[in-house]
Amino acid sequence: MNRRQFLKSALLGAGGTAIAISGFGTLTKAAPPSSIAAENNQETTVFSACEMCRNQCPIAVKVVNGKVSKIEGNPHDADFGGVLCARGNAGPSLLYDPQRLKKPMLRTGERGTGKYKEVSWDEAYTYIAEKLKVIQQNDGGEAVAFASRKGPHDWFFRTIAQGIGSPNMFSHEATCPLTRSVALDSMFGVEGIAADYGNAKYIVSIGRNWLEGIHVAQTRGIMKAVGNGAKLVVLDPRFSVTASMGEWVPIKGATDLAFVMAMANVMIAEEKYDKDFVERYTSGFDQWKVAVKDKTPEWAEKETGIPQETILRIAREFAESRPKAILDFGWRTGLAPNDYQLRRAIMIVNMMVGNFETPGGYYRVKNASVVNRFPEMTGLAKALGAVSQPAFPKPVTSRIDGTGIKGIPSQLIPEGDGAVGQITESILTGQPYQIKAWMVHRFNPVISLPESDRVIEALKKLDLLVVCDLYMTDTAMFADVILPECTYLERYEQVYDMSGLMPKYVLRQPAVPLVYPDTKPAWRIYKELGEKMGLGQYFPYADIVDFINQQLTPAGLTLNQMKEKGVWIPVGMKPFYIRENDPTASLDNVVSKPSKKIEFYSEEVQEATKQGIPQYKQYPQPEEGKFRFVQGKVAVHTNAGTINVPVLNEVMSQNPLWIHKISADKLGIRDGDAIIISAGKYEHKGTAKVTQGIRPDTVFCYHGFGRISPELKRAYGKGINDNKLIPNEIGEVGNVCTSMTFVTVKKA
Repeated sequence: MNRRQFLKSALLGAGGTAIAISGFGTLTKAAPPSSIAAENNQETTVFSACEMCRNQCPIAVKVVNGKVSKIEGNPHDADFGGVLCARGNAGPSLLYDPQRLKKPMLRTGERGTGKYKEVSWDEAYTYIAEKLKVIQQNDGGEAVAFASRKGPHDWFFRTIAQGIGSPNMFSHEATCPLTRSVALDSMFGVEGIAADYGNAKYIVSIGRNWLEGIHVAQTRGIMKAVGNGAKLVVLDPRFSVTASMGEWVPIKGATDLAFVMAMANVMIAEEKYDKDFVERYTSGFDQWKVAVKDKTPEWAEKETGIPQETILRIAREFAESRPKAILDFGWRTGLAPNDYQLRRAIMIVNMMVGNFETPGGYYRVKNASVVNRFPEMTGLAKALGAVSQPAFPKPVTSRIDGTGIKGIPSQLIPEGDGAVGQITESILTGQPYQIKAWMVHRFNPVISLPESDRVIEALKKLDLLVVCDLYMTDTAMFADVILPECTYLERYEQVYDMSGLMPKYVLRQPAVPLVYPDTKPAWRIYKELGEKMGLGQYFPYADIVDFINQQLTPAGLTLNQMKEKGVWIPVGMKPFYIRENDPTASLDNVVSKPSKKIEFYSEEVQEATKQGIPQYKQYPQPEEGKFRFVQGKVAVHTNAGTINVPVLNEVMSQNPLWIHKISADKLGIRDGDAIIISAGKYEHKGTAKVTQGIRPDTVFCYHGFGRISPELKRAYGKGINDNKLIPNEIGEVGNVCTSMTFVTVKKA
């Protein structure tokens, strides 16, 4: 499929219906399942789940004569409405890409030179097993770090880590939503809190860009709300596509918490909050009142650059729209060192308008476990079963990032995610101890972690680097062993829970046989590697079908049932909000803190950080001649994952640097000029995009470009790798700090 065909497909869709959402992306509506394709070829539809991004949307894969011809949204899932984004449409382009990895490889030259030889899977497994055995014997299992882009593969990948006694397992979450997770857990006792955008009347975004960082169900919700007349306010230094649909408030970088606290100040001073909700369901409001007492709109204007009249108006409009008002808690949230305090403050303001468990607000995800706490719903949904594993050996030491150690901020870091930026530091400094090997699955630290040159330095120092991926990524080119995973269109994966306002299970199943026969799915790769390492007892399943059956049997479901529609939702059940019909209903079944209260003040956070209630911290602003460097997502690419996918690369292969016209004129820079961006010891060449759509003290680029692996032939050497310029600063709860870098810009 070439660019023209792809755009035609993405714009029209099989059913002739499309919703344009940006200059680069669309949501396309699925046609009714068809049995006959063009030229009278037999067509079948396979219901599965996408993996062109982390969201894993339910999909309908059209297969003609054994080949995938098109991918659409799954019409059986009402949350997603049978629509799909541009990235999901591009699945066939990834599947049939000749640049994909095809066979296991071992390094034969110096790291980074690209010299490899193809080997059998057994040779690759043997090499890894022998190297890991030596490292275990000499340095212990804790000397091996494991990092992945979060997903269904983690159960299998992390079983290797647990089997050798390594506590050092990490996800990519520190580069994305980690601070939100910490905030939700500290307030509600769970991370599974979601927003009902579609029924909201007033939505405030703090840097969230639903129309470029697309989550299909949530993006549809925003579009529904705006279509129904909801007010959308967007606080962002840049005029994003989302900002174009509402009121743009160009806030000064790193001052969002000042704006949020000023909103609370107004709502308390003018008594525009839900007193009954706050008294009945929350604790710590008195401490919050003290914290925001002096955070007036006048004060916030000096911090944020937003006129106090604007702050007053937005606070009043928001409060008057309650409870159908949402102050969004964010998606990519690791901006500043104490960003988790911003996310806590955001949720406190939401609770002040009583928007929990009511339409148009926030709600606890209604998985089977939650549903069965309500007698009238018992039995409607049963939880998935788990594959039983023997006890793993206990790690002999703590994690390198200090997760779980009482009395320090890292006490708050979720062990399942960790401070992934610490791996680089531990390799290079030996603190708190030396990491000797790094296992990497579908994760690209060279592009995804800050200070890319330092990451490369760390990779070169390792005794062993193993990368499992689809492409020869910028990290894979430094690996000792490269393991080629097959695509999501060629494999089964365990059933996973995608519950929202109702329980929901989703299946990923193969649409076609392996395109490249020597690629394998993660469940097979790590089972076979584990068996080679003598860890076979931790993989108690014959194959993935056996694994899935062990999940489904306790839930009273079968694989054939799941294959029929790709999704399962309890028959006869409807979305429900606990307080929809009774504003005083108990929340004991959904708030998991021991107090059964939504905790504005947190003893745990106080113990770890001495900030039991959110406190404002003032950060430096750029001096004259310097700019705050911010980054974001674009609708046709997924972070570091899709830049080399043929049709997506053809649609967008570069990422210019946005700079305000006033600033560009001072520097003699015109639109399209070659430029040099400098952040002290690191520099990067780029191209200027001169625009009015950004603050004069800020510059911006889309994330994921600037590839250095020559085997990514389409993406190689194109665009700006933002992380080359950003120092590896680790925030208080392990998050990567992406918006604290100041740069200079000059004409090349």
